[in-house]
Amino acid sequence: MSIIMIFVLVIIKLFFYQVIWSYSLREKSLSQMYKTEKVIPLRGEIRATDDSPLVANITNYKIAIYKPNLKLDLINIFNQINAIKPDFIKNNQNAINLFTGNINQKWYVFPTLFTDPEIKQIDLDGVSFEKIETRYYPEADLAKIILNGLEAYYNKQLSGKTGFIMSPKDAVGNTLLTQKTWNINSTNGVNLHTGIHKNIQYYVEKTLKKGLEEYQADSGSVIIMNSHSGNIISMSSLEASPSGKNIAISDLFEPGSIFKPLIVSIALDTNSIKADYICPRCATPFKIGEFDITNWDEKFHPSSDLKDIIKNSDNIGMVNIMENISQAKFLEYFQKLKLTQKTGIDLQGESKPYPKTYWYHIDLATAAFGQGFAVNQLQFLQAFNTIANNGYLIQPKVVDHFDTDNGVVQLKKQAPVQIFKNETISEIKKILKYSVETGPLNRLKPNNIEVCAKSGTAQVALGGKYTDSAVIASYVGFSPCDNAKYTMIVTLNNPKTSIWGSQTAAPIWYELTAYLSNLL
Repeated sequence: MSIIMIFVLVIIKLFFYQVIWSYSLREKSLSQMYKTEKVIPLRGEIRATDDSPLVANITNYKIAIYKPNLKLDLINIFNQINAIKPDFIKNNQNAINLFTGNINQKWYVFPTLFTDPEIKQIDLDGVSFEKIETRYYPEADLAKIILNGLEAYYNKQLSGKTGFIMSPKDAVGNTLLTQKTWNINSTNGVNLHTGIHKNIQYYVEKTLKKGLEEYQADSGSVIIMNSHSGNIISMSSLEASPSGKNIAISDLFEPGSIFKPLIVSIALDTNSIKADYICPRCATPFKIGEFDITNWDEKFHPSSDLKDIIKNSDNIGMVNIMENISQAKFLEYFQKLKLTQKTGIDLQGESKPYPKTYWYHIDLATAAFGQGFAVNQLQFLQAFNTIANNGYLIQPKVVDHFDTDNGVVQLKKQAPVQIFKNETISEIKKILKYSVETGPLNRLKPNNIEVCAKSGTAQVALGGKYTDSAVIASYVGFSPCDNAKYTMIVTLNNPKTSIWGSQTAAPIWYELTAYLSNLL
């Protein structure tokens, strides 16, 4: 009976070894017979329009010391290293003391980075090197906020795929060259080719910094996009107290008067008004319930036509125009212009608007001059660019294409969507061009450069109430008016020298335009 019992137990144990535990035992056996090494791929680079790197890789090495293999004493070893890498001992004194004084610690990797020429001068038993790939920014901090956003958004593509080498080893761990080695090849990360123009980006950052100081603003942003492709040419955000955010896409704002050309476009496109529209009630404040809507300068412009309503940035005229647009039509275009959603820009950190669930009469009236709703600056620029792009909405993108080991990969872009008819665009361009060329800002416009643009000042709601002590000044436009090369928005948050976009954001816009005209 006992023999039968032993036989049964043996059978059960064999079953467990061969069936139940077979996989784990095989893995354990392989781990004892083979050693596996990771092959780390190169992270992809990020490049500007001229193919120069904005982010690249640089190879460095960390030095590792294994006491059992040393043939010289540690003091001698450190002195020889210090002769090649001055200040090595000084920078690692605490670690050296601990490593030298602890007889039980056999191995230590020092954090100091060595270059390839430096490690070639160090040939000591017990001293080895670990290869380290680090990110290198050839242009220092240029476009740093954009690059950080790209690194996060495209992390998977930039990272590539780790490879492995599985090689047989003997009892003491040495590789057996006579037996087969298995390789799983690594795949390097893709290179990102952006639409960022390096020289323009540098000039934008310099000009915006100067503008923040001159106009004593809390923060400011500039976005320049190719009017027809949607490629971002330059994007910069600066804050007096840096937060690390890209406020051009992260912070919401009420656009104010720069929204007025879109309202006129909606009114014309829906045949709510005609091109020869004359304001019927522009001689007095416009009353809605308990609210009196008046103009920014407290002046009135009776019988204004569309050109003068935009030129004078007439709030009363805009409310009169909005009264002719049905709520359904307004909301239809508001959604078609994607003012209720993210643009889908390929950067991390874009904010989403919070659209109203219900629009009261007063909400529609204030929306006519860009108050009472909030979007981020890129979302607004995407919408305004439909005028520059002959009525078509296009998605903004930073990366134009990938460069991989197997060649170029073009990125899929959303097909352009027509929002406004040709006749509408033709009319609104005339209006914008007129408002620039006959208004006070014409003195800022460089000679022989055609501009279609609009200034804006939006009050910021604090504690649920609007106040003149917190405003966002802005200027948006494109050049030339026909076949535009670029569309640009400049915003300044709470400028102290003047609250008006025409006196703060506009001068920055025109200084940049003068520079852009020579490059685009």
